[in-house]
Amino acid sequence: MTGWKPTPRAGSDTYFPFDPKLPAWVLPTDTPSTSTTGKQHRRIPMSTVTQDQTQPNADSRPAGQTKETIEATTAAVKNRWLGLAEETRRTVLYAAAAILCLLITGVIELATRPAVIAEYGKVGKEFFPEFRDPTLASALNVAVIDPDQVEAKQISVQRTADGQWVIPSHHNYPADAEDQLARTASSVIGIKRGAMVTRWQADHARYGVVDPKTDTLEVAQVEGVGKRLTLRGEDDSVLADYIIGKQVEDEFDQYYVRHPDEDEVYVATLSIDLSTRFSDWINTDLFDINQTDVVNVSLNDYQFDELKGTVTQREVTTLHRETSLDDWKMDGIDDATEQVKKDAIGDTVNAIANLDIVGVRPKQTGLTPDLQLDRDALGSQRDVDRLQSDLLSRGFLLQPAQDNPDTLKLISREGELATATNDGLVYNLYFGRVFTGSQEELELGFANNPDQASEGAGDSDSADDENESSDENESGNSAKPGRYVFVTVNFDQQFLGEAPEKPTKPKMPEELSAVDAETGEATSSESESPKDSEASNENEASDEQAEADRLKELRESYDAELEAYNADLETWQSYQDKIEQGKEKAESLNRRFAQWYYVIAGEDYDKLALSRSDLVEAKAEVKEPEPGATSDSEPEAESEPQSSTEETAASNQAAADEFLAENQSKDGVITTDSGLQYEVLTEGEGESPGEESRVKVRYKGTLIDGTVFDQSGDAAVEFGVNQVIPGWTEALQQMKTGAKWKLYIPPKLAYGERGSGDKIGPNTLLIFEVELVSIEPDLATR
Repeated sequence: MTGWKPTPRAGSDTYFPFDPKLPAWVLPTDTPSTSTTGKQHRRIPMSTVTQDQTQPNADSRPAGQTKETIEATTAAVKNRWLGLAEETRRTVLYAAAAILCLLITGVIELATRPAVIAEYGKVGKEFFPEFRDPTLASALNVAVIDPDQVEAKQISVQRTADGQWVIPSHHNYPADAEDQLARTASSVIGIKRGAMVTRWQADHARYGVVDPKTDTLEVAQVEGVGKRLTLRGEDDSVLADYIIGKQVEDEFDQYYVRHPDEDEVYVATLSIDLSTRFSDWINTDLFDINQTDVVNVSLNDYQFDELKGTVTQREVTTLHRETSLDDWKMDGIDDATEQVKKDAIGDTVNAIANLDIVGVRPKQTGLTPDLQLDRDALGSQRDVDRLQSDLLSRGFLLQPAQDNPDTLKLISREGELATATNDGLVYNLYFGRVFTGSQEELELGFANNPDQASEGAGDSDSADDENESSDENESGNSAKPGRYVFVTVNFDQQFLGEAPEKPTKPKMPEELSAVDAETGEATSSESESPKDSEASNENEASDEQAEADRLKELRESYDAELEAYNADLETWQSYQDKIEQGKEKAESLNRRFAQWYYVIAGEDYDKLALSRSDLVEAKAEVKEPEPGATSDSEPEAESEPQSSTEETAASNQAAADEFLAENQSKDGVITTDSGLQYEVLTEGEGESPGEESRVKVRYKGTLIDGTVFDQSGDAAVEFGVNQVIPGWTEALQQMKTGAKWKLYIPPKLAYGERGSGDKIGPNTLLIFEVELVSIEPDLATR
């Protein structure tokens, strides 16, 4: 048998040797075929296939298939291939190669195709879509890394069960954070994922989104640490949680942001001011008063020796004035040879009014709000010793009062300062020990808490500074001096001004009382009189008219007395209201101050710790006229300064007149009858304050040449509308809440010929940008 012919596929005349689709039971047969080549297959029905027919032979070939058969088949295929034309063979090879290349390409494409990135599906979606109501936020935490000290810094604000906002990260100090928290919460609602810039953790430092709360942080990652902002609800549930990184280059409000639980970093549009500074979350103004309110300043300069327990009294300096328009006077000054330094006392009063809180420490129990020993709060002598030790470590000491040895009174290391305002409140500052530390150490205390530990009574001030600034070298060059202070407030009626007497209501004359009682009856009788009786009463008319005139004069006199009484009664009642309001406010402020040691900046203390010599200067010597001198002769020492001041005043007035004349013709400038000029920069809404109202404003004051002589900064300043210069008083009553005006105040409506301080000379025109932030409730309402 030389070969066999394969069976054609169904529906095809084409034969393929060794067709893999042929079952093993299709064997060659000798049955003649209609084809001209070889033999055809004989299909064996499945039912006739036996195990023997499918078992291989000893040489591993299927049953019925021999070596000759394979050779014959191979030869047949070869002959058939050689029988094809050369071009046909080439075409077949090209087609096979092309198919093979397509197969290889498909396999490679399938093998290298990237998986679908699910994170791209988040683009355009909000980070926290369920957070829609900012009022739900009851706690906030901001965490950062200080790159200079490579340490974590954070501040947290939360609402307590009684509704008070506190700062847990800073000894639960009361926070003025409700509005700021609401603004922050509102600004993070609806933040959407923009373009995704990376999904790899290795890129976090590049975009500044490394978590500041991570347990492990490499030095190289410090510059790449972001700010983490977390908002929580009442049940401590997370409302929003972001890690905010670097600002996108050349984009104003675009930042890199990621979710703390995700590695992907997105670009997002933000308008958030995040701060971990303690001062940004509280009202830093310690006294919250205006310098125009201050009418009395008393400096009690003494020092106590901690070893001997003795107090050395140095001097007491007291200055006072009736109103902000009056000059300061000093007790005990020799008016003939001395005078108060206007600039020095002006700077001191300004420092008092703008004294800022830098840090706080909780005070141990055992002191009353007026800083006397509270024996009821102390259970044993050990508690008293512990309190004394705590006080001494900060520069304070309890000693028996001179007027009452049974009462322990607080004395301070560096004396006291008392400031009285025109509402009768007296703010007392007790200056304690100085220490040095970083900004965070001033705010919170030291990491190893040495300021909580007691120090030896004999330590010197320099030794204390060294102990308390032990970490200064580690803190770098950012160390600053601070000083502990205690604050108390009391009410003193004398600073309200002269007390009016309670008026006595005038008594109505009996004749007027009788006339009023008979008026109705007389009117009825007159209406019923017949007309013909008028002639008979002509003789009585003149007498009645005279009586009527007398009664009229009597009534006018009584009405005038009654009107004066009502005015005096209103004045007296207003004074009584101020007394009650002052007492209530003093009590409220004492509750606020009673729980804390406060820390003020060292530079602020330097402005307050003044002696008498710092506030007094000698008057210029006035020479007596020589014998024979004419009356027109003036002492040279007096004439030259006076002439110089007059020339300055005249020059400033001329410059002011010229400026105002030119300025009034500018678009948008309005000139009032008083001469005040103003521009409306921003329209306000709501009501305007009255002359007796109290307002909060932000302002910036400049001279004609642009010199800034005073400004409030970002903090709003509160004062009475009638407690400022006339130009302000007039303008404020025309402004509405939210309005921002630019004021051009002529000298006569400012400080006039006397000027103010070293920057505002005589007859100086003042320019202010004033924003009316709010109209505050009166003290009784508060």
